[in-house]
Parts: sequence; C-alpha cells; structure tokens
Amino acid sequence: MTKLPTAVQRVLDGMTTGNWEGIERHLTPDVFHDASVPGWRMQFQGVDRVAQEMRSWTVGSTFSIEEQTATVAGDTVVVELQATQDSPHGWHVDRLANIFVLRDGRIAEHRYYCCGEWDEATVRKIEAEAPKVERDRVPANPRDGLQDVALRPAP
Repeated sequence: MTKLPTAVQRVLDGMTTGNWEGIERHLTPDVFHDASVPGWRMQFQGVDRVAQEMRSWTVGSTFSIEEQTATVAGDTVVVELQATQDSPHGWHVDRLANIFVLRDGRIAEHRYYCCGEWDEATVRKIEAEAPKVERDRVPANPRDGLQDVALRPAP
C-alpha cells in the first residue's frame, strides 16, 4: 500500500476512529474544502470551519474502510475509498474520491466526491448486476512516485 503523507493519513484515521483531536495542525490556515455529494455541493474555507466539517462526518458513528487506493504525485494525493458506516440514519456503503493538495506537509485543499450512500438492497443489486473489473496492484514506479494499477476482467 502507498505510504500516505501524515496529514492525509490523519484524516483517514479520524474517519475510522472519530478522534479528530489535533486535526487543525494538519490543515493550512486558509485550507479550502469542496464537497460534492449527490444532489448537493458545499464549500468551506479556513481551518476552524473545515475541521468542524470533518468532525461532523463521524457524529454518531465512524467509517470502516474496506477498500482504499491511493496515488501520490508530488504535493497531490488522491485517495479512493469504499467504506461502510452504521450511522444514525442506517447502515450504508460509500464510494468516495478525495483529492488533497498539500502545502508544507499540511492540507491546503481537499476536494471530496461522494457517489452516495448505498443501503443493503442497493449493494446487493450492484453486486448482482453491475459489470466489474478486478484490479491487481503492481509496484509503485520509483521514478515518479505514482502507484500504478493494472486492470483485468473479473472472473
């Protein structure tokens, strides 16, 4: 697995533990957060407001990350996740894409794309009907620091 910068790993740790203590030191003072979720988009700026938004993700429950793919290219980190959450409004699966831009090791920008919260019936339908591609990881390219992924059809 690709080693993630400390600031990005701290966000993932907060999602899985609900402990966001000290997240502010991993954000730049002018941090920008742009979230696109089904049917809505929101933007926040500033360390206090972005930290408040991150904390809101785990009020009442935390995420269990089941699948994670990361690409690190210089100061940009892309993390794709599949996670489950048993939240106050029910169990669901999320597919999330996170794009982090770092400055001096801290998060200066976080773009967040959520494909929606899929309940158990939706997950079963996807498993039964949706075409799939199985991914094999290959070693990261040491020249450019990118994690390459090879694709092959699912059995």
